[in-house]
Order: sequence, then structure tokens, then C-alpha cells
Amino acid sequence: FKGDENKAMAGKGFLALSPISRASGIAIGLEDSDGVLLPINQPSKNMALLSTNNTLRFSAFIQAEPTAIANQSIKRGPLSAIATF
Repeated sequence: FKGDENKAMAGKGFLALSPISRASGIAIGLEDSDGVLLPINQPSKNMALLSTNNTLRFSAFIQAEPTAIANQSIKRGPLSAIATF
């Protein structure tokens, strides 16, 4: 997956929220079907593909930024983020 990495968690591979988001202090994590983190902008492990149909299973989750936790500054609200596959 490619996208903007969350600057507060640089190097950890979390997706940043889009500027239009009202929520803040959080990032989005992506993981494979085994629950392994897929760092944004880094290659993932190879997956066997069939010559017919394939189902690729991924999950997304919200991760609080460490500074936002420490400062109790997480803000709730609508959010969006963009990642390309």
C-alpha cells in the first residue's frame, strides 16, 4: 500500500489521515490476514495468486499517536485516509 505516512509516528508505517479529517491524534494501520502490520510505502510479502479469481484479505485499524495519548489530545470526529494498492 502507498500513501502519506503519519508524521507523528514516522518510520512505523502508519497511514496519515487526510487533511479534511476532523479526528486527530490517530493514524491508520493496515494488516494482512494473519494480523501482521503492512507498513505504508513498503513492500509486503509475496502472495500466491491463482489464474482464476483471488480474494485478498486485509484489515485496517486505528492507532493512537503516542504524543496524543500522553497529552490526552485525541479528537474524535469524521476521518478519511487514502492508500493505493
